[in-house]
Amino acid sequence: MLGKLMKYEWQSTWRLLLPANLLIVVMTFFACITMSLARSDHYDITAHDGVFFSAVMILVTYVGSMFVVMIGTAIYLIYRFYVSTYGDQGYLLHTLPVDKHHIIIAKVAASTAWVLLSSFLIYLSIFLIFADGFLLEMIDSMELFGDEVGGSPSIFAGIMTLIAFVISILARVLKVTACLSLGQLSANHKLLMSFAYYFGIYFLQQMIGSFYYAFLGLINRKLDTFYYGRPWEVTLIVSLVYVVIFYAVTWYTMDKRLNLD
Repeated sequence: MLGKLMKYEWQSTWRLLLPANLLIVVMTFFACITMSLARSDHYDITAHDGVFFSAVMILVTYVGSMFVVMIGTAIYLIYRFYVSTYGDQGYLLHTLPVDKHHIIIAKVAASTAWVLLSSFLIYLSIFLIFADGFLLEMIDSMELFGDEVGGSPSIFAGIMTLIAFVISILARVLKVTACLSLGQLSANHKLLMSFAYYFGIYFLQQMIGSFYYAFLGLINRKLDTFYYGRPWEVTLIVSLVYVVIFYAVTWYTMDKRLNLD
């Protein structure tokens, strides 16, 4: 049943989100050409008003399309989860003989995959446009560093950073599902309450983070040290904790406190 739910989620989302991600690829292609002309020593785009105006418009459209895809993907996935789980479609979904864990996993996995794909394409796009030879220099530097330290530390740190990034995206997706699940408990203004829960949890997270670094800073001061952990370590541990908490909240409200009235 989990496989069928996953297939259904992909079929329901790819028609809109796949073209949106292809837009990133297309706009990156045109933006790369524009930036290459701007850096060229043999062609001055500022010497031709029409070419310069076109280049500016391409870059403006590129930046705008990145924001549209990023924000649009988030809004669509939030809307999709709410309507299909707690909206009109939710009546049919929750009458199916499907375990609530399977519902959550299928929807969260699909949403996380789309967010990761969009993030990867956007980061790669920005890198390709503004790198200008930086890629080769970075690879040479990493190889040199790897030779000096035996090769493993830099590779390990890179892998763990990537894993921490993926888990952090998963935590953010589950945070949204948890807030939407808590919001549906309200008799009225369910979406408004979901936003209230989201911002309330956000401020609570910021307070916890501030207390953590203040406490760690106090310990460092007492021990006369300076250690706050590697960035990926903090991100990974905190994200895993949030994944467990937000998943538990989503499952509990969906399984024990479902309110579709």
